[in-house]
Amino acid sequence: MRKFICLLPLIIVLSGGCIRHNILKQGPYLGVIRIDSAEPAMDLPFNMIFALSPDGQKVMQVSNAGEVIMINEMAVSGDTVFMKFPVFTSEIIAIIRHDSLIGKYYPKGKEAGSWYAFYAIPGVTDRFPWANKPASANLSGRWKITENAGTPDSSIMVGEFVQDSNRITGTILNSAGDYRYLEGKVSGNKFMISAIDGAHTLILTADVSPLGKLENGRFMGSPRWKSIWTAERNESIKLPKMDEIVKVKPGARPFNFDLPDINGDKVSLEDPKFKDKVIVVMAIGTWCPNCLDETIFYRDVYTNYREKGLEIVSLCFEEKTLEISKPRMERFIGQTGAGYTFLYAGPRGHESLQSVLYNLDGHMAYPTTLFIDRKGVIRKVETGFSGPGTGQHYTEFCDETLKFLDTLLEEKH
Repeated sequence: MRKFICLLPLIIVLSGGCIRHNILKQGPYLGVIRIDSAEPAMDLPFNMIFALSPDGQKVMQVSNAGEVIMINEMAVSGDTVFMKFPVFTSEIIAIIRHDSLIGKYYPKGKEAGSWYAFYAIPGVTDRFPWANKPASANLSGRWKITENAGTPDSSIMVGEFVQDSNRITGTILNSAGDYRYLEGKVSGNKFMISAIDGAHTLILTADVSPLGKLENGRFMGSPRWKSIWTAERNESIKLPKMDEIVKVKPGARPFNFDLPDINGDKVSLEDPKFKDKVIVVMAIGTWCPNCLDETIFYRDVYTNYREKGLEIVSLCFEEKTLEISKPRMERFIGQTGAGYTFLYAGPRGHESLQSVLYNLDGHMAYPTTLFIDRKGVIRKVETGFSGPGTGQHYTEFCDETLKFLDTLLEEKH
């Protein structure tokens, strides 16, 4: 049924063969990542295009629905191809065999050691080429998704999809943000959708029931990040608002921090730089795709509002030490172009997050954002971030946030 999966053993055989006509051709490729060797049915396909930039540099474009990720850190040495995703630390190292690729995808970079099997086949533009039946239903609309029903990990999410013929795009939202840009197919009664962005590797599958529900849903983001799910249409379902999940503790002392920047110099909200300013404080991780979307949004906000009295600080929760975290922070700062303050806040995890954001109460996600007025009072807290992949949600968020910042900036000290 899935003939492209059957090509993997063939490519492995070719990798040890004697015939050497190894050429990385310009044009489209179908990339496939085997996240879990025990579950080949959940192999993750994605679209790639190998091209040359106007100055002759090799680049690989990876696309997910409306998102195009440009891999500029790419090199070919002999018959080996090296590709490093922007911003994050993930990379692909593969061997050219004839005009195909076979190798490894390192989700946290080669130095971290862990990897998934990867291969790519040229000339294929279809994301799920093994699934070509006419769609049994049009799944466009809003869906209530129940994940891990009947277990302590049960949760409710919202799916928003747009289907054209059998191609489907959209995203999934939960209280921590969204799954960003998803793209796939409805083939017969089978639903399949995937994404890869350098931080996420996601694939979701399900059956379309005769009653139009999504059943037998499977989700995989890593060998450990798996779930089962079902969904039914629900145009009115809503998730809790981002500013309703986390609150300031009653009677909490004023918020402050004393944390190092990437050079090890301590920074505090009591520094003259922040005096009488409106301050946005974001708890993020450079490993977090929703944090990337938020950083890009606030990068542009800072450019437009800095002269009006706005300062922004990102508290980065990373590895165990600043020394280990510094290269990743520098990469994130440099590639996003964000010109505001970035500080090392400690290792990632809820314990560290709750320690630094000591005056907040509630289930905090990455990112969590505080809005502080000119008098040092926290006026609003948001947790999670739904980015441009959510369409209208993101547009409404942008409008509401800018209006709120305008209000804070107009207030006098």
